[in-house]
Amino acid sequence: MVVVTAAFFASVLAYLTLVDPGQQTWVASKHTVQAGYLQEQQQQAFNATGSQTQAEAQGNASDPWQCTCYSYDDTTQPLPNSQAQNTTAAAAAAAPAAPAVTEQEHGAAYPVIVPEGFAPPPEDLMQKINDNLLDGRVLTVATANFGMRDYLYNWIESLKRTNEDKFLVFCLDDKLYTHLVNAGYEAHAAHIPESWFHQDVPAAFEEYYTPKYRAITHAKTLVVQRLLYLDVTVFFSDVDIVWLRPRMREYVKTFLDIRRETHVIFQQEGLDERQVNTGFFMMRPTYEMKRLLAETIYIQDTTDGMTQQGALNKALDALVLDIRTSSVVLLDVLFFPNGFSYFDNDLPRTRGIDPYILHANYRVGDAKREELRQRGFWYLDDDWLRRVDAQTEQAWEENIDAIMPGNDV
Repeated sequence: MVVVTAAFFASVLAYLTLVDPGQQTWVASKHTVQAGYLQEQQQQAFNATGSQTQAEAQGNASDPWQCTCYSYDDTTQPLPNSQAQNTTAAAAAAAPAAPAVTEQEHGAAYPVIVPEGFAPPPEDLMQKINDNLLDGRVLTVATANFGMRDYLYNWIESLKRTNEDKFLVFCLDDKLYTHLVNAGYEAHAAHIPESWFHQDVPAAFEEYYTPKYRAITHAKTLVVQRLLYLDVTVFFSDVDIVWLRPRMREYVKTFLDIRRETHVIFQQEGLDERQVNTGFFMMRPTYEMKRLLAETIYIQDTTDGMTQQGALNKALDALVLDIRTSSVVLLDVLFFPNGFSYFDNDLPRTRGIDPYILHANYRVGDAKREELRQRGFWYLDDDWLRRVDAQTEQAWEENIDAIMPGNDV
């Protein structure tokens, strides 16, 4: 058993070696994968993480990806010396500065201020957080708006089927909160304090990579950031994910516990272990993770057209993601498949793998729902949803009538 566990853990921590910079070819285990294999939409999304000049691109073999994930391949040499790497920048400083945190330790690549703390959340929110905490101060978290309610309830049903009864949904609008209350989930629904937001968040369903979609995904980073400052280990899940096997949460938590250097474990995006998917991860409340999120927020706040996932992948570039010291670990793409692995390549089934989850990304709009429905993973009772919709609409209209003067005339 020890040998099997060690072998599997090694596969989860598999890293990539750059073979020929001129051809943008990477080696993953024994299989050669061309860098441009991803679908056009996903390629464009990740390309948005790069803002380098032409000169910088010529000096970066992995352009346009700009991802250093698991690419340090010289095992005969000591790890890179951060002090030496920063010598040029330090010499250029006009005036003495306080000692900086090194890139290798905390990813200090941007002028980011890591908050020392935040004001405590409202008492009712803190109570719901505490009520839904699991062993090890783990909190299963999702964010959603009213337009995502069908996927949200399908996600909740998948949690129930895998014996997960503690979770907290941070509602991006009041109408979703009202809907969850009418559906009987008030104990698992939370308003997000206005002070947590950086941008206005729409209530309607938004397609991938639209400006409003970026505002929605940006909000989830802000929520996770605040939770880390409450000493919570955050288990974040997008609502277009279906949980498939019991005790999956404990399984993922084990990978944090058995290696002290691991601070976060992400689902993979694509197949080649070069970018993370920010829709499914477990993150410790460490300083390094607080800095990573602060940097992600800074990048997205200051870069037009940047998605939350693109910003976090860019922030990861500042970290040394060496297999021996990295705080970032990737989940096996066969056991935790994304849509590209599951829908487009059918990898888990053809390899005899029973996945723990299915992330229905790589599909947009109605195609996402229909794919889940056809494969037997759409658990939502549509008639039930219509009834709750009607109750919510009535309550919503009554609330508007109560606060809008002249509506009774």
